[in-house]
Amino acid sequence: MNYKRNLHGWVAGGLLCLLGVLPALAAASTVRHIQIEGSQRIEPDTVRSYLKLEVGGPFNPEAIRNSLNALFATGFFRDVDLSQEGDDTLVVRVVENPMVHAVTFEGNDAFSADELKKVVGTKEHALYDRAKSERDLSALRQAYRIKGLFLATIELQVKAMDNNQVDLVFQIREGEKSKVQDVRIIGNHGLTSKELIKKLLIQPSDWLSWYTETDAYDREKLLFDQSQLRNIYLDHGYARVRVDSSVAELTPDRQAFLVTHTVYEGNRYKVGAVQIAGDFNELPEADLYKVLKVTEGEWYSQQKVRESVEKLTDLIGDFGYAFLDIKPERMINDETGSVGMIFRVSKGKRVYVNRVEVSGNTRTQDNVIRREISLVEGDRFSASRMRAAKSKLQSLNFFESIDVTTPPSGDSELVDVKIKVTEKPTGTFTVGGGYSSQENLLGMASISQNNFLGKGQRMVFSLAHSGVKTEYNVSFTEPYFMDKRLSAGFDVYKRDLDQSRLSSIREKSMGGAVNLGFPISDRLGDVISYRLAETEVHYTGVGRPSRILREQEELSPFLQSTVSNTLTWDNVDNRLLPTEGRTHRLTTELAGLGGDVRFVRLMTDHHLYYPLDSGREWVGHLRGRLGVEDGMGSNIPIFERFFLGGSSSLRGFMPAGVGPRTTEGDAYGGTHFEQLNTELYFPLLGLSDKGVRGLAFVDTGFLGDPDLASTLLDAGGIRVSSGMGVHWNSPFGPLRFTLSTPVVKESNDKTRVFDFSIGSSL
Repeated sequence: MNYKRNLHGWVAGGLLCLLGVLPALAAASTVRHIQIEGSQRIEPDTVRSYLKLEVGGPFNPEAIRNSLNALFATGFFRDVDLSQEGDDTLVVRVVENPMVHAVTFEGNDAFSADELKKVVGTKEHALYDRAKSERDLSALRQAYRIKGLFLATIELQVKAMDNNQVDLVFQIREGEKSKVQDVRIIGNHGLTSKELIKKLLIQPSDWLSWYTETDAYDREKLLFDQSQLRNIYLDHGYARVRVDSSVAELTPDRQAFLVTHTVYEGNRYKVGAVQIAGDFNELPEADLYKVLKVTEGEWYSQQKVRESVEKLTDLIGDFGYAFLDIKPERMINDETGSVGMIFRVSKGKRVYVNRVEVSGNTRTQDNVIRREISLVEGDRFSASRMRAAKSKLQSLNFFESIDVTTPPSGDSELVDVKIKVTEKPTGTFTVGGGYSSQENLLGMASISQNNFLGKGQRMVFSLAHSGVKTEYNVSFTEPYFMDKRLSAGFDVYKRDLDQSRLSSIREKSMGGAVNLGFPISDRLGDVISYRLAETEVHYTGVGRPSRILREQEELSPFLQSTVSNTLTWDNVDNRLLPTEGRTHRLTTELAGLGGDVRFVRLMTDHHLYYPLDSGREWVGHLRGRLGVEDGMGSNIPIFERFFLGGSSSLRGFMPAGVGPRTTEGDAYGGTHFEQLNTELYFPLLGLSDKGVRGLAFVDTGFLGDPDLASTLLDAGGIRVSSGMGVHWNSPFGPLRFTLSTPVVKESNDKTRVFDFSIGSSL
C-alpha cells in the first residue's frame, strides 16, 4: 500500500487516500523501520525530520497526510511517495527539485541583468521551485509596468542540465514604452502650466521626444514630479502648497498615458522676521546673519532656506562642530501673508579628526585622494574644509561619485572622516573639425589620460591635421611634484603650419618646454615656464614677392629661448557648463635669454559668468582679452606677432583674418590687440537637462601696430561680428555649432560663416 502526492496528481492522490489507503493503513501494524529513497542533495535525516511518524508509532493516516504536506512545503521535492512494505516498514520515495545552475535574461534593455536579478526571488544554486518562478514572472512584469513598458512580454524557459540542474532563462520582449500624450496641472493659478511642466521629468510628446524620451511614462519619475511640483511652489513663496494627487491613466486605446497633477496653491507669502537662536556664541551674532540668504520682505523661497542652512553649517562647523544641528522653523502668518523664520542651532560637542579613511578606489592611489584633503589626523574638525576637499576631488574628474561622511569614533571627542569614491574612465579620445570656404575641412585628434597609472598624472598625445596645419604634441604633467603642492611637466612638439592662404609663408618648428606651477591660495595659482624652439620660415607666394616676408625667410631658422609666467585666479562653478564665477589670467613673457629672438610680452584674459534666472538656464558671459608686446629694439618675427580672428577670438572672421597686411595682401599681425566677447546662453527646446544650450553673441576686436613699416598696410578700425550657436555637452564630448556674420569689417578682411567642433570621450 502507498500514499502519494505530486504536483500533477493532488486530487487523485487525495481520493485514493480517502477511499482506500487510509482504512488499510488504519488497520496496519506499528512502524518498525523508515526507509528513505531518492534523496541526493537532501540528507535522509533531513527528510525524516519532516515526517510526522516515528519508529514505534502506528501507521496513522492523519500523520501520513501531514508528513506529505510537510515534505512538499519545504520546496525541496518535485514528487513524494509514502508506501508501506511488509507489516512494519514505511518507505519514503522522493524526487528532488533540480538545482538552479544559472539565472539569465534575454532581450532586456530597460533594466540591467543585475537589476533584474534583484527583482526575482529565485537565486542561482538554490533548488528550483515552479511556484516561486511564477511569482518571479509576476514581479518582473510589474517592474516593467512601473517602468512604463506595459507591452512587455516575459516568458520563462527551463533548460535541463546534467546532474539534475536547470538553467532559468527569462525571455523578454520589452516592446515600446508607453508614451505620455498629455500632462495636465489642475488647480494652478499663480504659476502657469507651461512653466511648471518644463521643470518636470515627464512631459507630453513632441517632435523631439524621439531623442529626449521625456514622454516615456515611469512610475518613479511620476513620484519625483509630484515632489518636484511642491518644491517649485515652495521656491516661489507658496508656503502652504499641496500636491493632492499625481495620476497616470491609460487612454481608451491603451496606447498612451494622460498624466494629471492636482495642486492646491494657497496664498503667496513673503519672508517675515528672521531669527537665529541656539547655543553657539563663538562669533558675534551679526556675523551669523550676514551669511543668511533669506531676507525679510522678499518672497519666501525654500531653496534660500536650504542655502542659509548650508552657509551657517560651514561657518559654525569650522569651529569643530561635526555634529552640528540646524533646524529651520517656519511660522506662517496668514493675516500678514508672511513666513517668520527661526534657525535653531544646536552645536553639539567640539570634535577632532581621529582617522581619514579612503575606500572605493581600485585604480587611483590613496595618496592622490588624501593630498586633496587639508584635514589630517588630530586637526579640529572643519565643515568648510570638508566641503572644499569634496569640491577638489570632484574637480579632478576621476570619480563618478564622492561620498564624505564623518561618523563618531570610539571617543566622543573624535570623528572619523570616511571618503568613498566610485571611479570612472579618465582616458579621452577627442576629435574636432571645422569648415570654411577658404580652408575647407580641418580636423584634429588627441588621446589623453588624466589619471596616468592611477597617480593623478596627465599624459597627452595629440595630432592635428588640416589643409593648413600638421602638428604632433606630447605632454606630461605631475600635479604634485616631489609630493609638494607643485605641478611640474614638459611639452614636446613638432609643427608644420602652411599659412599660404593668409600670409604666403610656411612655418616649420620643433621644440619643447618645461613648466613648474604652484598655488598661492585656494583660487590663485602661478606657473613658470621655459621654452626652447627652432622655427623655419619659408616664403610660398607667387608672382610679385613680398619683401618683408622674404626677409623673414632669409633670417630663418630662428632659435628662440623664452621664459614666461602665468598667474591664474579661478572660481567658476563648473568647468564644462559654467553658470557663475570668474577667471582671470595674466601672462608675461621674455624672449632673448639666448637665441636670436627678442621681445617682451604681456597678455590678459578675463571671463565673467553670471546667472540671469534662478534656474541658471539663462547665463551671461563676458570675456575680455588684451595683449601688447615690444621687440626691445629688434623686429619681432611673424610667428610671434599677434593675430586676431577665428572661433576662439573674433567669430565671423578667419584666423589671422583682420589687421595689418603686406601690400600683396598677406596677413602680418600686430603688436597689440583688444578683444571683447559678449555671450548669452539660453535654454533650447527644453534640452537643458541634456547639456544643450543656445548661444547668442557679439564679438568686438582690434589689432594694430603703432610702429608699422611704411611697406605694410594697416586697415585699422574695430571689427564687430554677431551670431548664434548651439553648444551640446553630449555623450560624445563637447559639440559646438556657430553661425557668424561680420557686422563691421574692412574690404581686405578674411571672413567665414560656419564653425563646428566635436569631441568624444572613452
